[in-house]
Amino acid sequence: MAINGDRRRRGRRRFTAAALATAVTASITMLLGGAAAAPASAAPQPLNVDRFYSAPEGFESTDPGTILRSREVQLAVLTVLPVHVRSWQLLYRTTDLFGQPTVAATTVAIPDGADTSHGRPLVSHQFFYDSTSPNCAPSYVLQQGGGLPALEGIHSTVEYLELAASISQGYAVNVPDYEGLYGHLAVAEEPGYMILDSVRAAESFEPLGLDGANTPVALWGYSGGGMGSGWAAEMAPSYAPELNIKGIAMGAPVSDVESLLHVNGSMFASLIGVGIASLRNAYPKFADAVDRYMTPEGKAVMDRTANQCLVRNVLNLMFTDYQRMLTIPIADFLALPEVKEVFDSTVLGANPPTAPTMVYQGVYDEAVPWYTNDRMVRQWCDGGTSVYYKRDHLSEHLTLTTLGMADAFNWIKTRLAPGAADPVGCRTDNVITMLGSLDALATQTEISLNAAFGALGWPIGPRER
Repeated sequence: MAINGDRRRRGRRRFTAAALATAVTASITMLLGGAAAAPASAAPQPLNVDRFYSAPEGFESTDPGTILRSREVQLAVLTVLPVHVRSWQLLYRTTDLFGQPTVAATTVAIPDGADTSHGRPLVSHQFFYDSTSPNCAPSYVLQQGGGLPALEGIHSTVEYLELAASISQGYAVNVPDYEGLYGHLAVAEEPGYMILDSVRAAESFEPLGLDGANTPVALWGYSGGGMGSGWAAEMAPSYAPELNIKGIAMGAPVSDVESLLHVNGSMFASLIGVGIASLRNAYPKFADAVDRYMTPEGKAVMDRTANQCLVRNVLNLMFTDYQRMLTIPIADFLALPEVKEVFDSTVLGANPPTAPTMVYQGVYDEAVPWYTNDRMVRQWCDGGTSVYYKRDHLSEHLTLTTLGMADAFNWIKTRLAPGAADPVGCRTDNVITMLGSLDALATQTEISLNAAFGALGWPIGPRER
C-alpha cells in the first residue's frame, strides 16, 4: 500500500497547545469514522492470503538475504493511526530450520525527513508476537488496516514505543517476521537465520540509503523476541560474519523452551500451548508424538491455539492444566526421544556470540525463569562474549517490557555511537528497577512523547532534508 500524500519538503512543526489540540481532534475523528483506515482497494491481507509472500520461481538459487520483492506500506498504531515514516516490506530469501531455502518478510522504515544520501545505523526489532498464526505477523498487523476488525496484533502497540525510540534518533528500523511463513516460534536456529537475512536485505535496499555491510547494526527483542535475538546472536559468527553487529539487547529471552513448563496451570499457561503448537507445526516427529499421546480435546486445543494471536491465546488458555490433555504423565512425554531431542535443541548458550550483548531479566519473572538466563549468560561469558547482565528485583515479566525499555535503549545508543569501543568482559548489576536512574527516566519520557506525537500525526525523527 502506498503511503498517502506527497513527499514535499515540510518545515519543522512547532508543538503548540493549539496544534496538539488539533491533532488530538483529528485523531479522535478518524477513530470514530471520520477517515478510512486504508483504501478499500488496498486492504492488507495476512501471509497465507497475500500473494506478496509467495516465493517466486527459482528463488532457491539466490543468496541468503536477496530481496525477491518489495512494496511501500503505511504503518499505523492500533492499525488506524498512521505513523509518518517512510516504510516498506521486503520479501527475501532465507534458510529454514532444516537448512533449506525459504522466504520471509520484513518491514523496514526510516524517518520521513531522512536524507538517504548518507548512511545511518540500523536497529532490528524482534517483536514478541508469539503465535503460529499468519494473522499475527508484524508485517501484517503493523500496516494501516492490518488485523481489523479483531485487533489481533494489539500487543504490538507496546513495541511501537521501541520503534518510535529508534526512529526518533534517525536510525533505520527493521522488523522481521522471524517466525517465517508458518509461525515457527520456539524452534532452534531458524529465527536467527531469518533475522540475519532480514538485516542483509535491509542493508541492500537502496531507498534506505544504508552503507551495506558497513552499517552499524543493533538487535533488540523482549521475551519471544529476545529468544529470536538470541538465536541471531549465536548464529551470526558462522552464518553472517560480514554483518557489523555492534550490540544485541535481549529482555527476558526464552533461552530454554522446556523451562516454560513450570507455568502449567498458571495465568501464563498459554506459553505452553503456543510452544507445543509451534513445535508440532515445525518438527514432524514431535508432531507424531503429540498426536499419539494427546487426547482429542488436547489436539483440538492445539489446533485452535495455532490459529490465534497472543492476547486471545492468553485469555483462552489461562490456568490450563496440560496434564489432562495427555494420556501419559508429562515427565514420560518429555522423556520420549523425539520430544527430548527437540527440546534439547532449543536451548540457547552453547554458541557464544561475538557481538557485545545486554541481557536484562526480572528476578520475579513468573514466565521466564531467571535461572535459565543466569545459565545462558554464564555460558556466553565462559565462551568469551562480552555480556552486560541486569537483574531487576522489582519487575515481573509484563512490567519489565516497558520498565526496562529506556535502560536497554540507552545501552543501544551507546553501542551505535560513532567510534564506540567494544566493551570487554562481563558485568552483572542487580538493581531495584531498571527505571530507577535519572537517565532512564529522561529517556522513557522522551520515548513516550515521541510515540505519542507520532500517533497523533507528527513525523518522528530528525528532519534532514
